[in-house]
Amino acid sequence: MKNTAILSVLMLTLFALACGTPEKEASKSAPGDDVATTIENASFVTLDGERVNVSDFEGKVVLVDFWETWCVPCLNSMPTFQQVIDEHPDKFVVLAVSPGWSDTPEDIKRFTEQHPYDFIFVLDEDEVSANLDIAGIPYKIFVGPDGKYVSTELGSGGHQRDYAKIIGILEKQVGL
Repeated sequence: MKNTAILSVLMLTLFALACGTPEKEASKSAPGDDVATTIENASFVTLDGERVNVSDFEGKVVLVDFWETWCVPCLNSMPTFQQVIDEHPDKFVVLAVSPGWSDTPEDIKRFTEQHPYDFIFVLDEDEVSANLDIAGIPYKIFVGPDGKYVSTELGSGGHQRDYAKIIGILEKQVGL
């Protein structure tokens, strides 16, 4: 019984370290660089090989969501993001960024075929995640309609908390 309890605590601790916790605000950045500058100038590549810049979405709040197909909290957040897109399609966009830690482009393509989210799925070929020193996912960065960094969050707080956070940012940034 005691071994089971210890094993459970150890597994929960490892899970929290791997996926992050919702209460932690991420603030790490690469030496000599900062999150705002890195994300405002970030560029990714679509699954079709086209270049997408965070700055391409002027007028919309951009959620840059670093995720992978095996990350359960990442996957659980996606319906929430889709709900916000459905409610505010002209004000909100999601860049679903695969850092490529274990997923291949083929893994992401298979995922998108099975999950028809209205996100822009991109690959982190320029190693933005490394420049930001991201150590856990989901790692979410919000950029305002003016192309300026708004906030960063590591982990997920579930549907209610994530929805409230996004709507709060939209209210402040685009005046819902």
